Amino acid sequence: MLHKFHRFSALIIGFFVFFHLINHLFILGGVQLHLDIMASFRVIYRNLVAETILLVCVLFQISSGLYFVWKRRGQRTEILEKIQVLSGLYLAYFFINHVGAVLFGRLAAQLDTNIYYGIAGFYTAPFHLYFIPYYFLAVVALFVHIASAFNWLSRNSIANPLRIKLVYAIISVGVITSAILILAFNGAFHEIVIPQEYREFYQ
Repeated sequence: MLHKFHRFSALIIGFFVFFHLINHLFILGGVQLHLDIMASFRVIYRNLVAETILLVCVLFQISSGLYFVWKRRGQRTEILEKIQVLSGLYLAYFFINHVGAVLFGRLAAQLDTNIYYGIAGFYTAPFHLYFIPYYFLAVVALFVHIASAFNWLSRNSIANPLRIKLVYAIISVGVITSAILILAFNGAFHEIVIPQEYREFYQ
């Protein structure tokens, strides 16, 4: 039963994360396009009901995921099982930090937690040494976790050779997507100028 709730909450989080990644990919068209798309998405999710549901799902996902890791400790022998655990642990770390940072930025720092808030650390030494791998690994871990879940759920319906190829194809898409986003966030495709109020956050 707990596994079913874990999958259900994962679907809710995954729905939000999917659109969040789509929003981030619009950075390829420039910061203003990214901000415009975010504004349109916020009409849907930036409200008390949606944010409460999402926050509850994230907290449940983290706690239930950690429980599964502890319960099956020492039992995982296959490489995909091990990377599923590692990716899940990293995602738990990322979500705790990311959600906490967004709440702090909105409630304490009184900042709009838009793309500038998210990537200001990329443009402020020495914080870029942390934030660049932090975000890169988050997207990779997400796709690795999805690939691992796909491997498990399709084990009885897709032949092993094809299933493994699809698993590594999903991971490859994640690595490429993450690399493109990191390049874009660093201004590789369009110039990005971080407003002073976001720079001051790191001073």
